[in-house]
Amino acid sequence: MQERLKPFTIISTKTELEKISKRIIDSQSVEVIPLEKVLDESLLERIKKDNVNPFQEIYENFRNIYEFVEKNPEPKTWEVSFPTKIKKDEIIEFSKNLTDELHTLSERISKLKEEEKYLENNLNLFDKLQKIQLDVKNIQKIQNLKYKVGKISSMYYERLFNSIKNEDILVLKLNEDKDFVWLFIVYDSNEDIEKTLSIANFVEYEIPKNYSGTPSDILKTIQDQLKAVKYEIEIIEMSIKKLFYEKRRYIYEYSDYVFVMKNIYDLVQNISFTEDFFIISGWTDQATYSKLFHYCNSNDYSLLIECSIKEKQPTLLKNRSFFKHFEFIVKMFSTPSSDEIDPTPIISILFLFFFGMMFGDIGHGLVLTLLGFLIYKKSKSDLFYVLGASGISSMIFGTLYGSFFGFENIIKPLWKRPMDNINYFLLTSIYFGIAVITLAMILNIFNKIKNKQTFELLFDPNGLSGIAFYWIVLGGIFYYMRNGAFPKISIGFIVALIVAIYLNGIIFEKGKLSEKAVQSFFELFESLLGYLSNTLSFIRLGAFALNHAGLFLAFYMMSQMASNSVVSFVILLLGNILIIGLEGLVVFIQTLRLDYYEFFTRFFKGNGKEFNPVKYKF
Repeated sequence: MQERLKPFTIISTKTELEKISKRIIDSQSVEVIPLEKVLDESLLERIKKDNVNPFQEIYENFRNIYEFVEKNPEPKTWEVSFPTKIKKDEIIEFSKNLTDELHTLSERISKLKEEEKYLENNLNLFDKLQKIQLDVKNIQKIQNLKYKVGKISSMYYERLFNSIKNEDILVLKLNEDKDFVWLFIVYDSNEDIEKTLSIANFVEYEIPKNYSGTPSDILKTIQDQLKAVKYEIEIIEMSIKKLFYEKRRYIYEYSDYVFVMKNIYDLVQNISFTEDFFIISGWTDQATYSKLFHYCNSNDYSLLIECSIKEKQPTLLKNRSFFKHFEFIVKMFSTPSSDEIDPTPIISILFLFFFGMMFGDIGHGLVLTLLGFLIYKKSKSDLFYVLGASGISSMIFGTLYGSFFGFENIIKPLWKRPMDNINYFLLTSIYFGIAVITLAMILNIFNKIKNKQTFELLFDPNGLSGIAFYWIVLGGIFYYMRNGAFPKISIGFIVALIVAIYLNGIIFEKGKLSEKAVQSFFELFESLLGYLSNTLSFIRLGAFALNHAGLFLAFYMMSQMASNSVVSFVILLLGNILIIGLEGLVVFIQTLRLDYYEFFTRFFKGNGKEFNPVKYKF
């Protein structure tokens, strides 16, 4: 069902701005709308808006403070009230000083982490150079020779070695791991090996010039330096936390206030002002309207009035817990308009009925139920709740069909087995389709009555003319099936109703007569074809019930041809997994198709705008 919303306008002095704005945000039940949709243009010239949020910068400072200590803010908005003793200048000074202190410490940590990374790279390099028992200063002073230190992929090493083994080049293998070989290459300064190394994807590392001694000695020095840097980082991080906890009480109190004020002034950007007053308009539910009215009525400086707004009411769906989980199916198609019936409760029942009839099996349904509700418990996703509920529907129809994990000889059916009654199930599916299409047209008639659309009610293909035509044709078909002839009286009614539906487009649509005549003809043809195609489309209910049983039968026959019982069991297990996964997905899609194209299109326009209340935002 849809919640009835009330439009309102509050006019109050600027001294009440923060109090009223906070009440609106706290309620989470008010959608604020631009004043242009309430007032005339002549009045709009006298008001102005404030598009600057004075608390945005302060709010960012506090966000940075929390980021410095790696905490997520959890504002207690209910503890902030007005008037307050907190002064804005006091908060600005506090946040600036604290941010500066934390920023200084944070910059120091950043520099130390760069140094840590530099030392770790050098540690890795000199660890690979330990085979060279020479002072690195002496290596760097080599004359008439050049050297390179680096790594090459293991797959390219042999190729590189073979390409340079006849040259005046010394290659020393320093280290080898799973992916790379580390090399120390010495060559004559006249040799040009850059191209050869480039082709082999040789990655060169430069020996730092600020070290002296053998690589083994340097390695110990770097290890000590690295420990010292890590300890210093830990000390500064502890200093940041110490600073935070020393001032924690003020941080929490001030950040809560700033968070509320930031959201209030985000809202203020949708509020209009005069010299002394502010004006705010919006939509809200009856309960919140009463609370705001009571507050304004008890306040000498505020006035709340119920106003007319130049737009259609937004849509707020408010279904009970079970049906609420199916709202996303409706919203995937479109949001209901405020002047049409909310189809959620009906679509919930039809969805489960369609799915269960096409996928009726106690065992398969049990798996879907457990899987759906277990995932829903963790994710809180409505999709998995619907999947779990669909599993229950499958179990119910599985009991009616007498099917348990595909086996139809374990449980006696309470209704009929699809494979033993093929024509019966296909015909029953069509009967269900007739009932669903009729229900859709009845809902369309209710919508037309609700909106006082008399002409559409009478002549729409899904109105009174349409439902009369549909049932007269069906009656004629049933009569023909029993008596072998079509009743003559039905033909006259059918022709009259076809003419009425055709004239609907010509009389009530705008445009040239010739264009309307052609357009109405094709629309009539589409409508007549739709009655037939939509009805026959429901054959899929019985067809998929047969398919479900037939698919398992195929796997069962394959298992019977297996060489031993283990292989037979594996085939049946994989078959059931495939049926639950693949066929379950196909049936889910087919269920949506029946709901959307055979049911929704006959009465549900879905051109509504979802209710979007103001809420606290980070």
